[in-house]
Parts: sequence; structure tokens; C-alpha cells
Amino acid sequence: MIETTQQPDQPTHPLEIVNVNEVDDAGGVHFETQMTGRYLVDLHRRGLLTLTGNIRPAHMQGKLVGKTKTKVNKWTSELLNNDAIIGNISIRLDPTKSEYETWYDDEGGHTNLTITEGTLDCAVDSLSRIKAILQAADNPLGSFNLDTRFQVRIWLVDDDTAKKVATIYNTRGDKVNDSTAKYAYSETKEQEIARRLVNGSEHLGQDNIEVLSNSVSASSHKLTAYNTISRALETSWKGGPVTAADVEAQSSWLISAWNSLVKVRPEYGKLSTPARQAQRQVNIASTAVVIYGLIGAMSTMYAEHIDPEVAFKMLTADGDKGDVFAWDNPIWSRAGVVAPTGSDSGTLTTRNSFPARRSATRVLQELMELGSDPTD
Repeated sequence: MIETTQQPDQPTHPLEIVNVNEVDDAGGVHFETQMTGRYLVDLHRRGLLTLTGNIRPAHMQGKLVGKTKTKVNKWTSELLNNDAIIGNISIRLDPTKSEYETWYDDEGGHTNLTITEGTLDCAVDSLSRIKAILQAADNPLGSFNLDTRFQVRIWLVDDDTAKKVATIYNTRGDKVNDSTAKYAYSETKEQEIARRLVNGSEHLGQDNIEVLSNSVSASSHKLTAYNTISRALETSWKGGPVTAADVEAQSSWLISAWNSLVKVRPEYGKLSTPARQAQRQVNIASTAVVIYGLIGAMSTMYAEHIDPEVAFKMLTADGDKGDVFAWDNPIWSRAGVVAPTGSDSGTLTTRNSFPARRSATRVLQELMELGSDPTD
């Protein structure tokens, strides 16, 4: 590929892409090549690579929002750090609206693609990654290495086939669930604290925490899914870890706090299958919403230097008023944590909405006489 800087009088065509290889896919022939970040930016600035045609609704709006914005910004930060995992980039050349040819360069010993009419676009995939590359290139920090090489596929497909390929790319196959992904790799300091807590606590680990699914079967002996603990720390932990030393200190504190919790409430440790099933019948201690609440309360303990050994004694299962986690304890229904299932059986269930998690944290803070979190 030729690295050029566009001059004011430089024509856009012909566009020559050096060293391409043919591949067979989707019933046709397409091209694989490498492009640097600089080359992709130059193509876009020259109007030869347009940010059009993508099927994701988020890209059809005036500005990015929600998960797509978060994803683009995360890739941008990683590109500025020069440690991004981008993978293959897909761009499209519509053969019904373009003129092109391939030819063998005897001197260079490779095949080149020359486009004399038409532009490349993002109708197949990769618009989020391309936007991140452009955003990183424009960032005033200037740390993105524009000579970074990316593997690029140029799809030769019309609009209908482009939509088919894009749909298959974005819908076929099961996404790795959050429990598995976060347990395998921690993207944030809070996720790393969660991983260290689960791996480091004698009461947790893979024996007691489900790492292959985002939920736990009612018949399982396991306490909860890994993603429950990770998400609770991601949203509730106010330790603000920055350095590796922070992560080490805070995860060690949590491991010790969990030891104190198990002394008072053994169900947060390892139980046999019959014991876990019996526990689920009589109280809500192992439900996701209560675990969120407990970690939120632990955050308050950590921030206010409260001894967990003392605080957790308030959660005894045999107090004067009975088990605080009992299904029929009215504090949970008043807080919106427990509600009827809606059937005529009179059975109860827990809610796991964001307001219910906040309510569970507040109730537990009150039960253990902790100061509420100022951000709540």
C-alpha cells in the first residue's frame, strides 16, 4: 500500500492498494491486505473511505450514545495507549458502483488493487473500530502510533449481500457471557478486585462461584455467579483503586471481610447441595440483590474504617426478631426487594433492578448501623 499525504490538487482516483491477496467468502472473491492507521485516516480525509452503510442503529444517529459510544471511547483510549485489540477490520467496495482491477507487480512481487471509480464504506462491519482510529488520530494527546498496521478485508459485495454479511457478523453465534469473560480477563481495577476476592477467599473460588454462566441454578450448591460479584464491585465499590498496590490492599481487605461475614452467616461460604437448597427455601441471603447490597455495605465499611467483624454481628440468623434475611421479613417487601410472583400461589421472589439493589444496600447499612453512602 502507498502511504501518501493528499495535496490540494491531488486526484482521488485512481486509488492503488498495494499487496492484496484474494480470499473466497460469501460465494465470491474478496481482498485481504494491511493498512496503517495513517493510511486509513488519509483514505477518510480524501473521501475514499466513508462512514456509511452500517446496520447498527447507534451509528445512524447524529452522535454516538450508550454502549456504542462506550465501546468506541474504550478503543480510542487503548489506541492512544498503543495496546488496543482491534482484530480484522472490514470495509466494503460495491462492485455495482465501482471500477477496479487487480494486476501483478513483477518488480514488487505482489498483487495490487487499483480502484478507478467508487469509494470504500462500512456497510459490512468495523465502523466502531474505524471511528476509534479516527478519534485517536485526532486526539490532541498525539500518542497514537499512526504506523500501527491493521489487517483489513475489502469485501466486494452489493448492498443486499453487505446487509447479509453484517447481520451474520452481528448475530450468529453465542456471545461469551459476562461471568466467563470477566473471570478470564479484568478490564478495570474493580473487576480485578473481584477476581482476586473470588480466587483468594477460601469460602469462594470456583467451587462456590459459577464462572461459566451469569446465573446459578436453584438446585446448585454454588452461592452465586461470578458476574454478580463483579458487577456489584463495579457499581458499588467506592475504594477508587488506581495503582496495583490499591488493588492488592483492597482485595485483601475484602477477603478478610468475607471471612468475618461467613463467621456470622455460614451460607456465604461453601455448603452441600442439600444445605444450599434448604437455605434458598428459608431466606434470601444468596440472592443476587442481597449480594449487591452486602458489597455496597462493605464499601461503606471500608470507606469509614468500620470493623466488619463488629458490623456483621448485626446480621445474625437467630436474633430477637428472627432471621433478618427471612423471606417473610417485612423490611424487604417494604424496600421493594421482595415481592409476590404474581401467581395465586402466594410465593415470593426478589427483584434485581437497580432501585432494588440500592434499597438492599440501604437496608443493610441500617441493619448494621452504618452511615449511608453519600452518593446514594
